[in-house]
Amino acid sequence: MYYANNIVKELKRSHQIILFGTGLVAFEVANCLMGRPYRLTIDSFMISEKEHQPEQIMGIPVYDFASAQGVIDRDATIVIATMEKHLCSIQTALEKHGYQKIIPMTFESDLWSFIQGNTYREKCLVQNLPYRTLEEELEKSFEICDTCTKKIHVYTVRSHMDKPLLENLSQFSWEIPIQAGAALTEQKICTIRDDMGENISYKNRKYCELTALYWIWKNDCADYTGLCHYRRHFELDEEILKRLASSDIDVVLTLPILNFSSVREVYRHDHVENDWDKMLEAIRVLSPAYMPEAIEIQNGNYYYGYNMFIARKKIFDDYCTWLFPILEYCEKKCEEKADRYQERYIGFLAERLLTIYMKHHESNLKIVHGKKHFVKS
Repeated sequence: MYYANNIVKELKRSHQIILFGTGLVAFEVANCLMGRPYRLTIDSFMISEKEHQPEQIMGIPVYDFASAQGVIDRDATIVIATMEKHLCSIQTALEKHGYQKIIPMTFESDLWSFIQGNTYREKCLVQNLPYRTLEEELEKSFEICDTCTKKIHVYTVRSHMDKPLLENLSQFSWEIPIQAGAALTEQKICTIRDDMGENISYKNRKYCELTALYWIWKNDCADYTGLCHYRRHFELDEEILKRLASSDIDVVLTLPILNFSSVREVYRHDHVENDWDKMLEAIRVLSPAYMPEAIEIQNGNYYYGYNMFIARKKIFDDYCTWLFPILEYCEKKCEEKADRYQERYIGFLAERLLTIYMKHHESNLKIVHGKKHFVKS
């Protein structure tokens, strides 16, 4: 099952495909669209102003609005491949210059998630690797069991610093809100908070949603447990959860994030490279059996983002038992960060560690991929 078929068909009908953006997002979108299963031709990259921009990317010319005159048709399909914060201004500028066929494929859009998911699925098929989706697995043979007593608790991480959202989230009423970093504020926004019971809530500035993950590990005993975010949700409902509880599925992961040229290279671009080396050192010292997967993931092109997953409690516990000592090692070895964003490095490393753990265990676990939804703020 491939996602976003209507958009893909629209792109294939286009006589000109232009990627708006010249940053990392545009580079990765280009790699996906030109590769399998799409095999599309990118005619050019576009940017508002050419100053300080390259003449070419991947051998493809770069134009600004001025130099695009007479080269890029007004009915060309423009794919916006940037971060979300630039979307509105770019769309307004494109429309002002007469471009009407616009497809937003920004970093946290559902569409970009689907495009990457298709690419990863195709890669697995070509390499004869296992790839399963939650939807396809549950359609096979797992009926809802009315007598099933298994519980599934999926927590959605909240913070007193959350931004207002533009969507009605009533479809995610099955989630259990948990306040992360509750020890660092007097504001209490959830009934369940990560400073209750055994916890590391005070570490939230570095650990991000992992302080909630730790709380779930130490304080919840449901048959399946999982984690998502106030802006990032698994596309599930009560019926799917009941089918999941009756299934033989061990782990639900999100559609992976693709990195070009490699996971390590993109981490080096976005974060502090030395932290990556300390993470490898921690694995080498504490869990050397995982080193082959660590090297494979760092040199590969995918990882599972956002620390989002749902797993049988036994697997959830085993993962956390493995994860947190590695993170504590990194916390002791890595330098303090003055930048507030980079201070969240423990959370960033954990995303890649989740991938390493699942890769190590993929032969003896039934792992499926579930769709995720990004909520606009």
